[in-house]
Amino acid sequence: MLRKPNTEFCVSTNDIWAYQWSAKLNDNNTVFQAELTELHEAVIYASHLPNHNTSKIHVDNRASIMASPNSKTTNETARKIFKILLTNPRIKVSWVKAHAGNIGNERADQLAKDATQHGQPYSHTS
Repeated sequence: MLRKPNTEFCVSTNDIWAYQWSAKLNDNNTVFQAELTELHEAVIYASHLPNHNTSKIHVDNRASIMASPNSKTTNETARKIFKILLTNPRIKVSWVKAHAGNIGNERADQLAKDATQHGQPYSHTS
């Protein structure tokens, strides 16, 4: 069975789930596009938080992390991420191993499964 790409992220503040977001992508989207989309949505969310807070975004996909800080990337979503991170140095992005018991990563995986049945179609609004 081919997995349809879904995109999701969740926010934890002091071990409390403060926010979660998920969406279904089109059948023709790749997993890489889904990973970049969720990173993009996460950095947008973090960029709207108060400036005195450092935001740590943990991603289990190295390819999306490597594409985002590259100013010469041809991927439009990666370029948008780069610009947001450049103007918001308080947002830190780091890699975490997938399926290794990281509570946030496990929560995001569950959101992705839920989005398969109940997620709203993704429409980029920013």
